[in-house]
Amino acid sequence: MTQPPLRTFSLHYSLRRYFIDHFMDRVAAQLPVGSRVLDLGGHKKVKRGAFDIGRYDLHVLYANLTADKSPDLQADAAALPLPTATFDVVICTELLEHVPEPRRVLAEATRVLRPGGTLVITAPFLYPIHADPYDFGRYTETYWRYLLAELGFTQVQVEAQGLLFAAAANMLKLTANQVRLPGPVGRLLRGLALVGLVAPLQMAALALEQSRRLQNHPYIRSYTTGYGIVAIRPEAT
Repeated sequence: MTQPPLRTFSLHYSLRRYFIDHFMDRVAAQLPVGSRVLDLGGHKKVKRGAFDIGRYDLHVLYANLTADKSPDLQADAAALPLPTATFDVVICTELLEHVPEPRRVLAEATRVLRPGGTLVITAPFLYPIHADPYDFGRYTETYWRYLLAELGFTQVQVEAQGLLFAAAANMLKLTANQVRLPGPVGRLLRGLALVGLVAPLQMAALALEQSRRLQNHPYIRSYTTGYGIVAIRPEAT
């Protein structure tokens, strides 16, 4: 498991999003210059986090079901009006929990991905239900490996993005950010709680999880904020 750098995190920014941003920056930095990238469910203008694939020298096509995300292509991710084997990379970031049949979406992503191309997925696990417009499910590492193997992927890397302590800290932070106390005194108390309690616990959680012993503990590993997945489509034979 690779952790984000230990630094001061924004008090209004979920720990889950930091894991995603850190993961996607690492993946994007390794992609060949000029790669053709399909970002399924991507936000072209208003980003959900700090990661912006537009900072990299890649040719990105944004596809989304709704026009308010300003996509290059408005389409259902389970039925893409795109030719087969045309992209070097397909990205599904925090998308698959919002579709009723993840396999159909990943089958389409595989279809438009060229042999030898890279499929990149992030998906939440211990994270609040959030409709966009719906939220259908949470899936384990076993599910993702099973599904990708069924689709023909033989090279699959899955990393848990935070373990027990990070998941607990993230829940606390999200809950604290939902508290709305009236008046300037209420806002001050809320701010003090975030700075004095939530931020230190968040940093302590990340520090604890850098321990190899904890990373390998079955119970500690059974909790996570979600997963980052990289899968390589086999070359044609």
